[in-house]
Amino acid sequence: MQLPLKRWAAVIMFLFGVFGFLDLAAQNLTVSGTVKSTSGDPLPGVSVAIRGTTQGTVSDLQGKYTLANIPGNSVLQFSFVGMKSADVNVSGRTVVDVVLEEETIGLDEVVASDMER
Repeated sequence: MQLPLKRWAAVIMFLFGVFGFLDLAAQNLTVSGTVKSTSGDPLPGVSVAIRGTTQGTVSDLQGKYTLANIPGNSVLQFSFVGMKSADVNVSGRTVVDVVLEEETIGLDEVVASDMER
């Protein structure tokens, strides 16, 4: 039984899509970007790590970072004291810019002590 031409074309396109995705996942990239606050200010000292590895870096004074030779399907973890952490899929991109939100901590109770003698 022969498949019609449209059916063959669909099968070939599907296979290219599958193999293209696998190629993207196996591809190693250099990823760079900028980390900013919600007000648009650069955040220096943000920890940028590849989830599941010990590979990572820290953003510079302008909030910029670069990670070399990472898989195209990696997940980057961004963390900074006083900010909510963020996990971002690289998805084959070479530029990943991130905005971190402030983490608000609610205090139920505040105790003030006077230690005067």
